[in-house]
Amino acid sequence: MEGQVFFASADKFLASFDFKEALEKVTIDLSKAHIWDISSVSALDTVVMKFKREGAEVEIIGLNQASETILDELALHDKPGGIEKLMSN
Repeated sequence: MEGQVFFASADKFLASFDFKEALEKVTIDLSKAHIWDISSVSALDTVVMKFKREGAEVEIIGLNQASETILDELALHDKPGGIEKLMSN
């Protein structure tokens, strides 16, 4: 992934993934991207949830400090019970 991920680009971010391919492991490299807001966090949560629902192990790498901070505060995919909360919505 590359670029700024925020409310105006969250749908494009989601559309850039192919969830139909059966994968054992997915690595999402965000070293050239920046997560800005709750919309982008929600989009990333959705991506992780969809891959995990298909049985893939998901790793997110390359977060800059600001992106890591907002994910730590707002993301659900890495919190206890978070995936279950996302799947129930």
